[in-house]
Amino acid sequence: MKVTAAGTKRVSMAALICTKPGRRARLIYRIHVDRGPSRHRRKGFTEADYARLFDAAHQQLGGPIVIV
Repeated sequence: MKVTAAGTKRVSMAALICTKPGRRARLIYRIHVDRGPSRHRRKGFTEADYARLFDAAHQQLGGPIVIV
């Protein structure tokens, strides 16, 4: 995947590959762009960000998910 982040220091990505027998695999992801120095700005994903990613996967897939 090509990521363009001109002028940024860091791009973080969290992704889930979702599989189900007989179905196409799906990729659900979120990115976080760190746009430079700031004392109050977070540099990466937080626990709440991961919780939102899992919730989005649950909503998109329409059923329970298993995280390994």
